[in-house]
Amino acid sequence: MSVAPQTDTQDTAPAYRPGLWLLAGGFGLLLAAGLLLWWREGDRLFTDGLIAALLACF
Repeated sequence: MSVAPQTDTQDTAPAYRPGLWLLAGGFGLLLAAGLLLWWREGDRLFTDGLIAALLACF
């Protein structure tokens, strides 16, 4: 009696994950916009705007 060889069939995650790429891209764009605002307007106006935006959320 012969035994059939077992094949290892693990499901691997796909290398391309669009959701992860979109999330990383959105984070990168927000970071770039913040740095551009800081560079153009200065840290005082940037922090005032950031605090006002955070307060508007709550």
